[in-house]
Amino acid sequence: MAVVQTENKDHVLWLTIDRPEQRNAINDEVLGLLADGIRLAEASSDIRAVVITGAGDRAFCAGGDLKAAAKGDSVFAGSPSKDNGLVALYREAERCNVPIIGRINGHAMGGGLGLLCMCDLAVGVKKIRIGAPEAKVGLFPMIILSYMLRLIPRRKLMEMSLTGEPWDGVKAHEEGLLNSVCDTHEEMDEALNNLITKIVANSPTAIRMGKKAIHAIQDMDLDNAFEYTQLMIEKISNTADAKEGIAAFTEKRAPRWAGN
Repeated sequence: MAVVQTENKDHVLWLTIDRPEQRNAINDEVLGLLADGIRLAEASSDIRAVVITGAGDRAFCAGGDLKAAAKGDSVFAGSPSKDNGLVALYREAERCNVPIIGRINGHAMGGGLGLLCMCDLAVGVKKIRIGAPEAKVGLFPMIILSYMLRLIPRRKLMEMSLTGEPWDGVKAHEEGLLNSVCDTHEEMDEALNNLITKIVANSPTAIRMGKKAIHAIQDMDLDNAFEYTQLMIEKISNTADAKEGIAAFTEKRAPRWAGN
């Protein structure tokens, strides 16, 4: 059985890490299959969103598989000239203009926190634990720092990384890591479906171009960001979806998106 289950449901590609006995810990095979799925979504005009989750209800992802690493698994290996599996996955996510949503069904630790941070949106439940415990085993959350620094306030990040102590779902929501936090998995799935329904109802062209712009300008200075976004608004205004959206608004009807 594949360690990542892939399913296309109503324009949404679901990627489920299926290693519940290992608390859905990541190894090179998991990372490669997640990257393949994200690449598939980016290449498909039919896919409007990607959902990443874990099998069962105990763990979303427990992070790197330490037992596999002790046997020489290269999940922690990498160099400036060759990305390791986690960085290769991150690069695919950055190239993907389809929204990626994390369904945080259980604990997200270490590399699991990195997967959560990689997602554009995330929903979870209150009882989960989210953290970076690497210092407790002589490591440090090096690779996921690149995402953590973009999402977590610096002093909160330092506390999490230096103490290794986790947050619960409520704290993660308060700090902006979760868009919604729910009491039960049923409520979480309702929130997730509500989010997906709203995304799928909108222009796929606008969403893809918008996500691309957000990634492009996040590290630009203001002058370059202004120049880029002016070019992008002109480009997006000339798409079939923009013309259809304006026509539908004027005619007071639902838009029929062409996806271009």
